[in-house]
Amino acid sequence: MSKKILIVEDDSLFRNMLAEILNSAGYNTFRAKDGEEGLATFKASNPDLVVTDIRMPRKNGIQMSMDILRVSPKTPIIFISGWYDPERLYSENRESASFLKNDTFHLRFLKKPFHATQLLNMIREVLDPHKKHQAA
Repeated sequence: MSKKILIVEDDSLFRNMLAEILNSAGYNTFRAKDGEEGLATFKASNPDLVVTDIRMPRKNGIQMSMDILRVSPKTPIIFISGWYDPERLYSENRESASFLKNDTFHLRFLKKPFHATQLLNMIREVLDPHKKHQAA
């Protein structure tokens, strides 16, 4: 059975491109356009991994991830963002900083732009951390 991945991204072209890449790699994808829809889709689909943008309307990726991790703390999450800077992220989200720095969560960050192989390699490492992975 293929692994299920939830993609949460407000840019529809980028969201569809990510889904195409992941589907062609054999993953089953679900899509959401913001954190509100992402949380509802997470609850309905129970994915193995979440790939999410950080800055989105209604509910951002940080807020959505905190909600997900409260009910499913072992769910790995990959944040993708064009502006990611750890210090800036934590200073702008003080409330969530200590929550997200919790070592028990499986959080990764990938800065845009990135190559599809970077994302696929990161997903493989997160979903199967004990297997030795080769670059795609």
